[in-house]
Amino acid sequence: MQSYLHNRYQRTVIKDKNLNKLSSSWGITKHGVPQGSVLGPLLFLVYINDLPITISKIAKSTIFTDDMSIIITNNNKVDLKNSLHLTMIEISNWFRRNLLTLNYDKTYFLQFLTKKTE
Repeated sequence: MQSYLHNRYQRTVIKDKNLNKLSSSWGITKHGVPQGSVLGPLLFLVYINDLPITISKIAKSTIFTDDMSIIITNNNKVDLKNSLHLTMIEISNWFRRNLLTLNYDKTYFLQFLTKKTE
């Protein structure tokens, strides 16, 4: 396992609107798993395995590959807002402790309501 993760380099390659390739310089990978590798998704799941436990008293979660859905239910709007706020604090703290960054551009909030509203 160590030989798989140790002394690895990566760079970012993107194509602009004219399909020209733009590349960053190579840098050593200090954290995480190699993107695009066969073992990457599995190792990522092992790495974040304790995240759902962190929020389990506040919310339910579902993890699949590199995505996570968090479900918070409450009929009281104030309690729902407080649970959502506390969940985000716990997740942010977990990310910081584990040297990860939450991509807020890919983070969405979706609220479902029943026909019966207060």
